[in-house]
Amino acid sequence: MFVQIKRMVVTEGNAEKIVTRFGAKKDSPSLLEQQPGFIDKQVLVKKIRRGDEEVLIMVRWESEEAWKNWEKSPEHIAGHKANAGKPKPDYIVESGQEVYYVKG
Repeated sequence: MFVQIKRMVVTEGNAEKIVTRFGAKKDSPSLLEQQPGFIDKQVLVKKIRRGDEEVLIMVRWESEEAWKNWEKSPEHIAGHKANAGKPKPDYIVESGQEVYYVKG
C-alpha cells in the first residue's frame, strides 16, 4: 500500500474551506475516487484552541504505480492547469505533500 499525505496550514477559521474542497461527500464518486488503485481518502483537522489550523488529506493507494498513474492522468493535469497562474488563497499559510510506503 502507498499513502499520499497533503498538509495544509491555514489561518484561523479557514480549515472548513479545505475540508469542503477535499473531504465533502458527494452523490457520486470524484475523479480521484474513480481512479484504478484508489483505496480511500481521509481529511483530518488538527485539534487547536486558536491560531493557524492544520489539515491533512490522506489518500491511500494500492500501489505507488496507481498513485503515479493518477498524478500523470489527463484529469489530474487538467485540474492543475485550470488553476495555473491563479494566486493561492490568502488563507493558506503553507502547504506540502509527502508520500509513504505502508510496511506493517
